Amino acid sequence: MNKIPAYRHYLLLIIGCAVFLCGCGIEKTPGSIRKPSLTPKYSSRDKEPMGSYVAYHYLNSLFDNGVKNVVDRPFSRLRYEIDYDNKSLYIILAKGVFMNKLDVESIMNYVSNGNTAFIIAEYIDQHLLDTLGVKISFDFTSFFLRDEYEMEKSDTWLSIVNDEEKYGFYFVPFNNNVIDYDASATQVLGYNEDNEPNFIAVDHGQGKFVFHTAPAAFSNYFLLTKNNKEYLEKVFSYFDPGTSSVYWDNYYRAKRSTEDNFSIVGFFKKHPPLWYAFLLVMGGLLLFIAFGGKRRQRFVPEKTPNTNSTVSYTETIGRLYLQKKDNRNIALKMFTYFLEHVRNHYYLNTQNLNDEFAEALSRKSGVPEARVKRLLLLMDDTDRSNNISDLRLLDLHNYLQEYFKK
Repeated sequence: MNKIPAYRHYLLLIIGCAVFLCGCGIEKTPGSIRKPSLTPKYSSRDKEPMGSYVAYHYLNSLFDNGVKNVVDRPFSRLRYEIDYDNKSLYIILAKGVFMNKLDVESIMNYVSNGNTAFIIAEYIDQHLLDTLGVKISFDFTSFFLRDEYEMEKSDTWLSIVNDEEKYGFYFVPFNNNVIDYDASATQVLGYNEDNEPNFIAVDHGQGKFVFHTAPAAFSNYFLLTKNNKEYLEKVFSYFDPGTSSVYWDNYYRAKRSTEDNFSIVGFFKKHPPLWYAFLLVMGGLLLFIAFGGKRRQRFVPEKTPNTNSTVSYTETIGRLYLQKKDNRNIALKMFTYFLEHVRNHYYLNTQNLNDEFAEALSRKSGVPEARVKRLLLLMDDTDRSNNISDLRLLDLHNYLQEYFKK
């Protein structure tokens, strides 16, 4: 009976522990308090701290006609579903806004017709900003770090232009800001705590793009802190309360998390039992590679000895001459072998044996062009003849040897 190697026992034990942890999970301590999620979702239905339930429902009271909901459709597919002609307002609230070329063209056409696009995000599509001549700086660390609990926090605030009131809360600082813009077409509407613009309006055609780089200021947590709802009122006072149609986007809010950034490792991190099991399995695989892989000799493929094709060729020609003395057949086989040699060694196309071929073969082989043309003429005459003399066969052989010796 074959014995199972000792290292495999350890590998099976590790995998068994991983499966056990996946199945059983880790029980919560009785009476433990669940931490609220700080992941910035900005969903109109989300009542977590970083949801936008308060903002969405409060906006219904700020506009005479309320807010219409737009769900899971890119802007380029909304041409016949939103009002292009009555100065409507389209609101995008997300951690990052990523658009394709067609979406950018569609939203710019929408704004140029006299409408307003209000985009609130830490990262805004670069192609859109470049087209409008706007540059925005944002904090890469806070944007890509998954666990908001590990981010450095402090008392942070922002303000509206020409307003001394400051609105803030204890969270990740509002570091994102607008660093460059076309002053002739841009109006600064608000600042962060460093007195840098983070809320601007950019004219485009008959309408406006309005950008805000602090989406956290529209979260439940911010708006329910002290009197921060006044900040929301002042931000949206910039827009006409009688706006006929106000749209709230849900597509770009969810796009990054559901499509572009899905990660199996990120999924495991959200479920501690799976994450610990994953780490155990990876550790076991590393041990197996480090120790188990040394116990086996790598397979060494058998190498076949090189054959001397010239010897085989000579033997074949010799047998043909001695057995049948068919000079024409021998000559044709010599031609075939020669042309194959030219294709393999000089990488030339032998389909058309013309002057151009002779020049290329002469250049690559170093044989004078006159001798190359003489060889081609000899081959053509041989192919047309029914009987080949021994002298012509020998002459052909001598011409061909110049190429096989190189």
